[in-house]
Amino acid sequence: MLVALTPEAVGAAPPSTRPSTLMLERRLLDAIVRGDERQAPQVYASLLPAVQTTLLRVLGSPDRQHRELTQRSIEQVIADLVQHPSPWLCRLEVWATTSAARVALDVLRDRMTQRDVEVSWGDAMARPLAPDAHVPAPGSAIDRLRWLLAELPPQQAEAIVLCDVMGLEPGDVAVTSSVGVDQVRRRLAAGHERLARQMELETSS
Repeated sequence: MLVALTPEAVGAAPPSTRPSTLMLERRLLDAIVRGDERQAPQVYASLLPAVQTTLLRVLGSPDRQHRELTQRSIEQVIADLVQHPSPWLCRLEVWATTSAARVALDVLRDRMTQRDVEVSWGDAMARPLAPDAHVPAPGSAIDRLRWLLAELPPQQAEAIVLCDVMGLEPGDVAVTSSVGVDQVRRRLAAGHERLARQMELETSS
């Protein structure tokens, strides 16, 4: 069974295991940058836990296209690593989380445009509606938050998902987004403000 990589798990690891883990990640990163296909199985295995965890946390239970979304996320993180001038500034887990979050947010935004589909966010599946059927609002607060995130400007939604939902540090998000830390914090603040306004409007309506 795959176990998600988490900051808590890393912090709990014995000190003697951390250098070897970092060296392994650096070797895998070098292999990605070189395009060394011999390391493909190890690269895939190293990225998969964080990708799976992020997709499930942002989208809910596995989407009917979960396998495709996983593959798209891994392809995206490899492309991001190859293109970035200093990819070693973040751990592979951070890169994998960032890429998977972007893919998941794209899915949420795409669902918002599907007016003829009812989305059951609890199991992340969709089923056609009758032409005259009404699309109900999602039931739980978490379900509604997914809708609200899909309505936010993409950069604000990404900052909230990466920092608030996935627990990444603003400094890491700054690296993967190629912006300054202050810019990440501004995006977070703007996103929080917009979410608060949207929730207040819903409460008063």
